Amino acid sequence: MIRGVSRYAVTRAALGVAAVGALGAVSGCSSDPNSIAAQAKRGDQKGYIAGNGAIEQIPVDQRLKPVTLEGTTLDGRDWSSVSARGKDIVVINLWGSWCPPCITEIPDLEKVWTEVQAAKKPVQFMGIDFRESAQRGAAFVATQKMTYPSLSDPSGVLILAFGRQAPTSPPSTLILDRAGRVAARASGVVTAATLRGLIDDVLQG
Repeated sequence: MIRGVSRYAVTRAALGVAAVGALGAVSGCSSDPNSIAAQAKRGDQKGYIAGNGAIEQIPVDQRLKPVTLEGTTLDGRDWSSVSARGKDIVVINLWGSWCPPCITEIPDLEKVWTEVQAAKKPVQFMGIDFRESAQRGAAFVATQKMTYPSLSDPSGVLILAFGRQAPTSPPSTLILDRAGRVAARASGVVTAATLRGLIDDVLQG
């Protein structure tokens, strides 16, 4: 169990509520000028709504069916979460260059990514560049010196792969276990210490 963070089970009812919010965020993109998508298109970072900072760890017997996330990375490679099944856990981070809290957490994500690589842990990192062009996302990655890959998601539909467990806004971080199921999630900025703890718990569980 990670220290300093409450650990609790995610009920199916709670996941259902999260899904409703996620689908609402996606379906409302075209009409709501204050939606996450509309803010991303404007790029002015005004009125940004961040996650609530909640940390959730899901017991093995309460995890839902495996998630199949797939797409094209910012550097043009095809990727699918299925490639990690049975071998690695996958840390998935939803971000956008237009999202100030996302910028805040990048050094922590990069630090943990470097650590797990050096330790040769069975861990993959994959970002989702949410609601912006691949060109803009790639330029941001280069500026921020992000070394873990990210999928390009200009239309904002990749999060639908998570179904009822879909994140509602960036930044959000989810961890898939070796079976491809969501085992942990952080809504909002995640610190290096919290992310390390979540990764170690999933690896052990």
